[in-house]
Amino acid sequence: MNRIMTLNLGPDAFFSSYRQTTGDRDWLAYHAHQGIELLYVHQGLGEAMTEDARYPIRAGTLLLFLPYQLHKVEVPSVPGAPYIRSLVKFDPRIVEPYLAPYPGLARWFLMLKRGLLSRSFCDLGTSERLPALLRDFHELYGASGPDKEEERSLFLVSLLHELRHRAFPEGSRDVSPEAEGRSLHIDRIMDWIEARYARPFDLQSLSGELHLSPYYLSHLFKEHTGSSLRDYITARRIREACRLLSSTSDSIRSIAEQVGGFGASHFCQLFKKSKGMSPETFRRTVQQGFSAAP
Repeated sequence: MNRIMTLNLGPDAFFSSYRQTTGDRDWLAYHAHQGIELLYVHQGLGEAMTEDARYPIRAGTLLLFLPYQLHKVEVPSVPGAPYIRSLVKFDPRIVEPYLAPYPGLARWFLMLKRGLLSRSFCDLGTSERLPALLRDFHELYGASGPDKEEERSLFLVSLLHELRHRAFPEGSRDVSPEAEGRSLHIDRIMDWIEARYARPFDLQSLSGELHLSPYYLSHLFKEHTGSSLRDYITARRIREACRLLSSTSDSIRSIAEQVGGFGASHFCQLFKKSKGMSPETFRRTVQQGFSAAP
């Protein structure tokens, strides 16, 4: 059965565990979280599955799951070879204030949060950089003292820096004036979409406000993000629908209207195509009150 796990991370919306051994627990069900999840595998052989991909799991595997992204992990039980992993889960909103002094990292994190990085799986092999970072934070944050908030902020910045440069890089960055201009256009497109995704999409309106041709806009966005404008806007609407289904009692018809001015029937088709379940099923699983898997 699919399960949508509530984040349940307490008032600071943050959770971490280091080298946790998993026994015979049920890891076969698809589930999702309301926050970002990072899963690092210290030991174990198996497979992870998301809504549209499958990834081999072994020691050194790092996986990134975005909010409301359905996924499951299958690691067969092997005597003498337990499944050992570390987890970090957090609400992306708690990170953004920490990144204000680091504009490059903040931009990368915005791409991550929006699902626009080129990959969400990495085989770190025998590298000890990330495991050491997780271990050091576990030891520091587990201790009592007045500096936990500072330690957490430093950890998150260090963790994201490591992910950006070692696991999920943006690719080679063209710093020419032309490339900077294209990047600025993308930022403006993203801001426009974020402010208006809940309205019916009008490419001509976007084109007019940014003073760029519709063809150039569409081509630039696809080239830069790997996604069409319409597909990206649909994904953004579905994420917002997941939030509303999880946190409100609004009707499906009302949510369909709120996230894009859809009729209920068309919205349900889009939602099921994206999530593999109907909005009603999604909401029922949320309301069953599953606690977050540690």
